[in-house]
Amino acid sequence: MSRRTDSARGSRAAMILVLAVAVIASGSFSLEAQNSGVTGVVRSASGDPVAGALVKVRSEKLGLGFLVVSQAQGRYSTPSLLPGKYMVQGFGGTHQSAPAAPVEVGSGRPGKMDVVLSAPLRIPPREKRMTDDDYRKLIPEADNPFIKNSFAPICSECHSLEWVITARKTPEQWQETLDRMQYKMLGYRRVLLLKHPEQVVEYEEMMKYFSKYFTPDKPQDPRVLQGRLLGPGGPSHPNRNLPATLLKGAAAKYVAMDFSLPPGSRPQDIAVDSQGIAWVTEKNTGMLGRFDPNSLAYTRIPSPPGKNSKSQLISVAVDPQDQVWFADEGPNARLLQYNPKSREFNTYPVPDYPWPVPEGWARVGTLRFSGGNVWAAGMVTDRIWKLDPGARKISHYALPRGSVPFGLVINRDNVIWYTAPPSNAVVRLDPATGRVARYELPNLRSDPKGMATDAEGNLWVAATESGKLLKVDRMGKFTEYAPPTEGSGPFAVAVDTERNLVWFSEVFADRIARFDPGANSFVEFPHPIADSDVQRIEIDRSHPNRVWWASGRGDKIGYLEVMEEEKREMAARPERNSANLP
Repeated sequence: MSRRTDSARGSRAAMILVLAVAVIASGSFSLEAQNSGVTGVVRSASGDPVAGALVKVRSEKLGLGFLVVSQAQGRYSTPSLLPGKYMVQGFGGTHQSAPAAPVEVGSGRPGKMDVVLSAPLRIPPREKRMTDDDYRKLIPEADNPFIKNSFAPICSECHSLEWVITARKTPEQWQETLDRMQYKMLGYRRVLLLKHPEQVVEYEEMMKYFSKYFTPDKPQDPRVLQGRLLGPGGPSHPNRNLPATLLKGAAAKYVAMDFSLPPGSRPQDIAVDSQGIAWVTEKNTGMLGRFDPNSLAYTRIPSPPGKNSKSQLISVAVDPQDQVWFADEGPNARLLQYNPKSREFNTYPVPDYPWPVPEGWARVGTLRFSGGNVWAAGMVTDRIWKLDPGARKISHYALPRGSVPFGLVINRDNVIWYTAPPSNAVVRLDPATGRVARYELPNLRSDPKGMATDAEGNLWVAATESGKLLKVDRMGKFTEYAPPTEGSGPFAVAVDTERNLVWFSEVFADRIARFDPGANSFVEFPHPIADSDVQRIEIDRSHPNRVWWASGRGDKIGYLEVMEEEKREMAARPERNSANLP
């Protein structure tokens, strides 16, 4: 651990911050990545080379791992690694390699290990996700017969009942949750009560019920686990997201990196600047993280103190000038700007609203930039915010109550679009008039989340519950596309506008997928780890084939990179070297 003193400027006065450079890999190793990796050949039990197998190369001590695919003649290779010892294991179709001693990578000295797929690989078939009807059957009976049937239909209007069934909270935490839910539903409650007029239970009765049946001492129902990581027990199978066959074609032309952050940091979002540096918000620690993929160094920068010491950092984005913007959703309620060159902060307090709002009211779903302004989707406040940094002024546009805006896009006409999950809609907001036009998704309770725009002005929306990727044209017409994996849970969306390729995360399948609208084709790429629950992705402007991701559940970040054509040729002919290159 090394320390360096830098200045940071808040909204009213300069402040001095200590920049903590966290040597996550090891307290004694330099974080300068060496020109060395691990190479080898994947073979079958009979000795034949195997192409299309996945090879995991990982150091738990360094918190660093790569997932690569064997190419022609079964050859595989990783990018440069930090010095250390790495475990290597191969997976191909129905077989995997047996555990072996680690391979050591030194400074400028690559490691070599061949892999033999000799042991059976038995991955349980992917179980079908439970529906809300299934979850209703698991809700405990109560003394008051109305309680069980009161919250289920109302809660399921906005989110899966899995959120309720798997929750384990103290009475104080349940009180905060119910207060927050009541506030969110102020405007939407009228619609809900019209749909469910019989479902009315007093607040105190609900508190007694949740405090009795959904507390930390109550075990999870084993039927709910269904292979998902819902607690400290871990995933049902560490490789359950790997394919059952060898990879072929475009699906075999990629490499994936994962990096472990400090335990409990819960990275909420990830953004990339023009130099390929990844920026991360750690919700639980109040730290802004910086990851350099060249040196594999992770730096943690404390956010400036606010009116409350508890910072809860969420959405992050990098503007065209490489300024890093992020939100503090806690009691500090502010937007922050960080200048990587001067290492200074600017703080912009979010104005108070004329009604009582619980903690978390500054929660931001997405940050965007347009016309020199910063735009934000205010989830709890049902507002779209606009920050004019020059005037240091935040204005807002009121949305229908219960909108809970999440995804946010500003198109070429400076018209704002946002996703409204509770309303099952994509909404168009005209900033000139404040008028909204709502476009309901084709399937009920699709749960639209992430959204991005392509070069032609079309919107691309991830519908998590319906498992679809949707295109929305300028007239609000929907076109649905079904990914190869049924019920994969599309969540975040990013578009490579140069090649018009749509990338999205699949939270229920633990994969990142790419859709080519021109060819009407999907490619799915498995994550290095199961139960990663990736909800945020971003395309690297400096490496368009590289897609970054953040996993709050796994305390990890990483990237997936598709091999370019010239790299594919080199992988197929590894005998070529620098001496005979044209």
